[in-house]
Amino acid sequence: MPSLKEHRFEFAIVLLGGLGLAGIAGYINTLVIALGAPPVTHLTGTISRWSSDVGRGDMIDAQLIAGLVVAFILGAICSGMIVGSSTLHIGRRYGLAILIEAVLLSLAALLIDQSLITGAMLTAGAAGLQNAMAASYRSLIIRTTHLTGVITDLGFQIGQFLTGHQRLGWEFVLLASILFAFVTGGVLGVISAQRLGSNGLWLPAALLGIAGTGYFLTRTVLRLRG
Repeated sequence: MPSLKEHRFEFAIVLLGGLGLAGIAGYINTLVIALGAPPVTHLTGTISRWSSDVGRGDMIDAQLIAGLVVAFILGAICSGMIVGSSTLHIGRRYGLAILIEAVLLSLAALLIDQSLITGAMLTAGAAGLQNAMAASYRSLIIRTTHLTGVITDLGFQIGQFLTGHQRLGWEFVLLASILFAFVTGGVLGVISAQRLGSNGLWLPAALLGIAGTGYFLTRTVLRLRG
């Protein structure tokens, strides 16, 4: 059984990873919206827009939106093939998944000025890949590219706390941190779009490239030592 120290170390890694990934998701979502694309990090509103397009007979926009949905799903499929399990566990192939996400964002940065929809599809694929990397940690559902579930769980836990059924513990800290990081990343994404335009996508691509390489090398060294 892992010791308390090991549990704390694992939680620290999960917290830092969640902060970083949620911040990047908020950043790229507001950046591409500022550039004129629909949201790319979640699908509820996107699919509602597609339904509205079909109802109005606007098949041109419906095809555009369908492309974003397909790209997001393909990203999630890629994540499933690489990581292999939705339960978060330090040691799985997250490094490779993060590096692929970095490549997708780099391609988006290169192409989005020539084709907004192509760039948006690439960022949607990156978001789908990221969101599927780890869906649960212990008993908690974790999503880093959208906030509906995060805010729902936060509200539920606050309700339990107010009625004396539960203390606010590590689950609350993790969820609140993801919310804060996503919102902060969104603010930075708009500022970046105003100052750098599409070149602002290079920043999350670079950060993910560094993080993915670091995780990949660390995992390789630990495997060789083991």
